[in-house]
Amino acid sequence: FDKWAAYSVVACALRKKAYLSLGRIKIFPNIYTVFVAEPGVARKSQAISYAMGLLSNIPEINVSADAITKEAMVQDLEKRSTEDLMPDGSSLKHSSLCIFSKEFESFLGQKKENTKMLVLLTDLFDCQELPWVYRTKGSGTNIVPSVFLNMLAATTPESLASSLPSTAVGGGLTSRILFVWADKKKKKVPRPTETEEELQMKEDLLKDLFVMSRIAGQYAMSSSCIKRWDEWYEWYEETDPNRICKDPSFNGWYSRKPMYALKIAMLIAASRSNRLTVEWVHIEKALSELEEVETGMGYAFKAIGKSLVTSETDTVLQIVKTRGSVDEKTLLSMVWRDIDSQKFNIVIETAIRAGKVIRTFKGPKGEFGVWYHWGEPR
Repeated sequence: FDKWAAYSVVACALRKKAYLSLGRIKIFPNIYTVFVAEPGVARKSQAISYAMGLLSNIPEINVSADAITKEAMVQDLEKRSTEDLMPDGSSLKHSSLCIFSKEFESFLGQKKENTKMLVLLTDLFDCQELPWVYRTKGSGTNIVPSVFLNMLAATTPESLASSLPSTAVGGGLTSRILFVWADKKKKKVPRPTETEEELQMKEDLLKDLFVMSRIAGQYAMSSSCIKRWDEWYEWYEETDPNRICKDPSFNGWYSRKPMYALKIAMLIAASRSNRLTVEWVHIEKALSELEEVETGMGYAFKAIGKSLVTSETDTVLQIVKTRGSVDEKTLLSMVWRDIDSQKFNIVIETAIRAGKVIRTFKGPKGEFGVWYHWGEPR
């Protein structure tokens, strides 16, 4: 979480003033990042708060409210446009906005009402250079010049399920989000104080961040980087059956992985030097960072599905997996507050037919009764 909060901060600092030229396409350094963890397991909000604290010291960076309506966000984008002088002498009028939300579901709104917000975030991700026009029935027209939207948010699997319809998973907005999963704290800190060394590091980071906020112009790949990138792109296969995250919900995400590799490479380049050059080492590092995200991002959607028992099935699977073997009476005693006997029958049949759980009529030590085992009978 700390690392991806840092990447988001660098993206906020660069804004629309920096881009990578890729033939006829311009890649901008904005990223949509959502931290996902069970409640209280990892410090999602603290990482976001620290990032916001750093950015509050850098002038000209616009940050949105934690919970905001679609109309208010469009007005923010329109009112906070700025004009910057570019290295070639031209001026760039742009509207760069950073969204920080510690409760992503509050930002999106309820599942039945958030379709327009989902569409808006999807539409703004590409950072079109032409003015973006938004018309309303009663409030006239909002014209946003050269939009740039960066987002850092946090949620839990269950909250994500409550705010995202199953039809939205896999394409649209979710294919543009980096879902960063954590299942434990980095370390226990009984008294979260800052040492002299950490305070000095913070001061140095703020100076570097200010320098990054002054970067403007076109990034370009070095000649050696172009050669390596072309080779990697020809090799890359988004439908590779051996990819890290095999969940089909991320098929759309994998089609956008090359674009994200370039975005992250730009952020890495900016954090290391003010030269507007992307080297292969930057892309290589970006791919490594993305692979780390891939190993856990499937957990983000574990409570989302068209089935009415998706969350309950996941709960039962986790219990059986943790225990290895459990008798039916014990299992029911653990879940009866959320799963009645009728729903339990549907849940356990789903788990058995999926090949995750095996039912036997003897326990691992020969005990009589109905038993459930993870994988193979024990």
